[in-house]
Amino acid sequence: MFALRLISILLGVLLLAAVATAWLVVPRLDPNLFRGDLTAIASARLGRSVSIDGPIHLDLLPEPTLTADKVRLGSDQGMSIVAAELRVTVALGALLAGRIDTRELVLRGAEMRVPWPLDPSALVVVRTPRWLSSVTARVEDGKLFIGGLTFTGIDATLTTGSDSGSYAAAGTAKLSGQPWRFTARLTQPGADGSAGLDVALDGQGAAQGIGGTLSGQIGPDGTLAGRVTGRGPDLSHLLPAPAVSFKAEGRVTIAGGLAAADDLAMEIGGSPARGAVALRVAPAPRLDLALAASRLDLNAWLPVLMRSAAMDLPTGIDLSAEAATFAGGTLRGLRAAVDLSAAGAEVREVRAVLPGDASLRLSGRIAPGEGTGHPPQFEGDIAIAAPALRTTLAWAQQAGVSPVASLPDGVLRTADLTGRVVADPTQMAVASLAGSVDGSPVSGSLSFRAGKRWSFGAGLSVDRLDLDSWLPGETPTLPSLPARFAPFDLNLRLEAKQALFKGITVAPLSLDVGAEGGRLTLRRLDVQVAGIHATAAATVAEGGLVSQARLDIQAPHAAPLASLLPEDLAFLGRQAPALWRTAATIQVLADGPPDKLALKISADIGDLRLESQPVLDLTHHVWTATTTLRHPGAPRLLEALGVPGAASWLGDGSLGLIAQLSGAPGRLDAESFDLAAGGLRATGALALDRTAAVPTLAGHVAAETLPLPMPQPHSADPLPVAALRGFDAAVKLQADHVLAGLMPLLSHAEAAFALHDGTARLDVTKGDLAGGAATGVATLDTAAEPPKLSMAFAIAGAVIAAPVLELPLDLTEGTLEAHVDIAASGHAPAAMLATLAGEATVAVRNGVLSGISLGRMGPSAGDGSLDDQALAAALAGGATPFETLMLAAHVERGVVTLHDAGLAGPAGGIVADGQIDLPGDTMDLHMQFRPAIPDPPTLGLRLTGPLRTPNRVAELAAVAAWRAA
Repeated sequence: MFALRLISILLGVLLLAAVATAWLVVPRLDPNLFRGDLTAIASARLGRSVSIDGPIHLDLLPEPTLTADKVRLGSDQGMSIVAAELRVTVALGALLAGRIDTRELVLRGAEMRVPWPLDPSALVVVRTPRWLSSVTARVEDGKLFIGGLTFTGIDATLTTGSDSGSYAAAGTAKLSGQPWRFTARLTQPGADGSAGLDVALDGQGAAQGIGGTLSGQIGPDGTLAGRVTGRGPDLSHLLPAPAVSFKAEGRVTIAGGLAAADDLAMEIGGSPARGAVALRVAPAPRLDLALAASRLDLNAWLPVLMRSAAMDLPTGIDLSAEAATFAGGTLRGLRAAVDLSAAGAEVREVRAVLPGDASLRLSGRIAPGEGTGHPPQFEGDIAIAAPALRTTLAWAQQAGVSPVASLPDGVLRTADLTGRVVADPTQMAVASLAGSVDGSPVSGSLSFRAGKRWSFGAGLSVDRLDLDSWLPGETPTLPSLPARFAPFDLNLRLEAKQALFKGITVAPLSLDVGAEGGRLTLRRLDVQVAGIHATAAATVAEGGLVSQARLDIQAPHAAPLASLLPEDLAFLGRQAPALWRTAATIQVLADGPPDKLALKISADIGDLRLESQPVLDLTHHVWTATTTLRHPGAPRLLEALGVPGAASWLGDGSLGLIAQLSGAPGRLDAESFDLAAGGLRATGALALDRTAAVPTLAGHVAAETLPLPMPQPHSADPLPVAALRGFDAAVKLQADHVLAGLMPLLSHAEAAFALHDGTARLDVTKGDLAGGAATGVATLDTAAEPPKLSMAFAIAGAVIAAPVLELPLDLTEGTLEAHVDIAASGHAPAAMLATLAGEATVAVRNGVLSGISLGRMGPSAGDGSLDDQALAAALAGGATPFETLMLAAHVERGVVTLHDAGLAGPAGGIVADGQIDLPGDTMDLHMQFRPAIPDPPTLGLRLTGPLRTPNRVAELAAVAAWRAA
C-alpha cells in the first residue's frame, strides 16, 4: 500500500515536472531552431524538396504543433504546390529531446498545379511514401489546377492502405461554384505499370441527390479507360439543360488532355436518349455535350440555352431530335449546335422543320445578359422557306409572336426569306431581309417587341403588291380606325414598284405610317397612277380625331383622273373627254373630330377651278359645304363637256357658281345656288333623293335670263336622252327672259318639268311671247324605242315685228294666233324630223307677207291693162299687207301639206296649197292671186326646189285671155 502511494506521488511529481517543463521551458525554445529539421523531414516525407520562406511558430495547445508559413514544394514532372502554411503535429517528448516526431501533416491554403496531359513518368509519384502509413495528410481550403480546370475549397484527407499501398482520398471541393463530396482510391501500379482508379461524387446543397461514379485503369502511358455513371433529379446543376431528372451510363476514356464519355445510354426527363460528353482540360478547358433523342421538349431547353449563354467553362452542345415540341407545335428534324463560353454563345447551326413544312435555319451568337441589366441577345443569320405560311403563322400566334388573326385571308400565303436577326426574349429585329413573299420579291427589315403592347416595325421594298388582298371588305370607319391598332404599335415603311388596287395599277407606291397608343400617323403616302402623282399625310387620334391631314394630287394630263371618278360622276369621264385634256391639281386639307370634320378642297382642271369647304359628320353620315366653281369661258367649258355650239345660244362670258350644299345617306341638297354662265343668270334650290328605289330630283329654278339652244333639225348626232333615265324629277321653272339663239323668245315664263319612268314632261303654264301669251306641253318618252317626242302649244296675241322663218315667203308683221300639235320619234333630230306628224293652224291679223307684192298686180295707170313686167316683178318680191291670214296644215313623215291656206287684204287675196318637205329642205307650193280689180284674172305662182332658194315659175296664161275679153 505504501509502495502504491509512493508510485502515485512520484508520478504526480513527474507530471508536475513535465507540465512545469512544458510551461516554463518549451516557450523559451526558439522554433526557428527546428527550421532545418522541419525542412528536411518535410522534404523526405513529401518526396520532394520543401522550402520554408516564412517564420515558424510553436503551439502547445490543444496539442504540440509546428506551423511554417509560406511553404513551397519543388516541382516534380511539372506538378507544383504552394501553401500558405505547413502545420505538423509533433510528440512533446521528442520535441523536448530536440527532435521532431510527426503525427499529422496539414497543408492549408495550398495551391496545387498538375499539368495536363499527365506525363507517363508522373505515375512514379503513385509509389506510397513511407510516412503515409502512419501519418495522416490533410489539405485545408486548397485549390487544384489540372490544366485549365479549377477545383476550389478543397478540404480532404489523404491516407494509404497499410496492406495494398493504395491511395485514398475523401473530402469536399467546389467545381464551377457547386459543392461536391468525393471519395477516391488509387491503387499502386501493378507489374504492367497500370493503376486502378475509383472515384465517387455526391452533390451537396442545391446539387443534393446528384451523383456519379468513375471506375477505370490508368495505363503506363497516362491514359485512363473505364466506365462512368451519373444520376440526379436536376440536370441543370451540371449542364446548360432544363431541370429534369437524368440517368447516364457508358464508357469513358481520358488521354491527351481529353476526357470523353461516348455512347452514353441516357434517360432525360423519363425519355430515352443517346449522348456523349467530352471534357478537355488542356490546352484550354472545354466541355462538349451531344444529345440525340427521338422527342425533345424545346420549351424547356430554349430558355436554359438563352440564360446559359455565358459559361465559365466553355461548353459545346449538340442537340438533335426527330421531333421537338415548342409553343404548342411540333418541330421535325431539329438540330442545334451551340458553343457556350464566358463571352457568350456561338450558334453554329440551328435547323428545323416548323409547322406548315417551313424549313428554318439559324446561325450566329448569343451575348450574355446576366450582370449587364439586359437579357441575353441573339445575333445571327436566319433563313426560312414556308410553302404554307399561314399555317406557320397560326402556330407562331400560339407562341405569341404573330397577330395572324388580324391579317386578311388572301395574304402571306408563301415566303422564302433570309436576313440578319437580332433577338432577345422580348424583341426581335431582322435586317438585310431578302427573298420573296407570295411570289413577289421583297427586301428590307422587320422588327417586333413583346410586352403589354406589342410593337411591330417594318421597312420593306417589294416588286408587286396586291392591295385588294390586303384591304378586303368594307373600308373601316374613321372612328374605328385607331381602335384597330390599339392592341399594338406599328412603324411601317413600304416601297412598292407596282401595286394593284381595284383594277388600278399604282406604280410606284411609297408608304410611311406609324401607330402608337391608338394614335395612327400617316407620315407620308406617295403614289403614282397613270402619270398622276399623289401625296398624303394625316394623324388620326383616339376617337377618330383628325389633324394635319393633307392630300395633294398633280396630274400633267388630267385624263386618268376621269377613270377614278366615283360612279355618280363617271359620266363626266365618258361624255366630256375634252375636259380632261389638260393639267390638273387637287388639294384637300382636313382637321377635326369625326362628327365635325372640316375639309378645305381646291381643284384646278385647266381653267376650271373648284373651291369647297365641307364639314362632315361621319357619325351620322351627313355633311354641308359651301362650294364655288369658276371658269373664264362658259361656252368653252360646255364645249369641253360635250355641248357643241354653246356660244351661239349661251353667249360669251365666264362661269360662276356659288352653292350651299348638304348631303345625307341617299340624299344630296343644293340648298341654294347662284349661277352665272354667259348670258344665263339663275338661282334656286335642288334636292336629289336616292333613298327610294328610283332617285328623285326636286326643287325650283328662277332665271333672270334663260338662253336656250336652237335645235339643229338635220343633225344626225344622237340626242342625250340617256341623261334622263334612271331618276325621276319635279322642278318648277321661272324665267324673266327666255332666249332662243340669243334672241328673245318668252318673258315672265313659268313652267314645270317632270320626269317619271323615263318620260320627261314640260308644262309651260305662262309665257309672254312678243306681247302675247304662249302655253304648251312637251313630252319625251325615253323608254320608248326609239324615243318619242310630242308637243302641243298655243300662241295668242303675239305681235310679229320681224321675219319669223327667214324664208323667201315670210311674215314680217301681224298679230299671231297659233295652235300646234305634233309628234316625232327617233334618236337624233334628223330622225325625229323625218317622222314628224301632226296638225297646225295659224291665224294672223293685220300683217304683212314678204316675198310677193299683190298690190303691184293691178292695172297700169295709163290704159288700165296688166303689164307683164310689172306682174313678174310683183311675183318676184315685195310685200303684201293683209287683214287676215288663215292657214291649216297636216304634217306626215316630216312633210307639211297646206290646206285652207289663204289671206285677204286691200290688194286682193291669195290662196295657196302644196307641200313643204322638211327633211329634204324643199318645197312645192302653188299660189293663186286675185288682185283687187273687177273680174280679175287668176294669176299663179309655183315655188319648187330648195326651201331657201326656190324656183319661181309664174303662171300668166289667164292674163292674155283677160286682156282679150
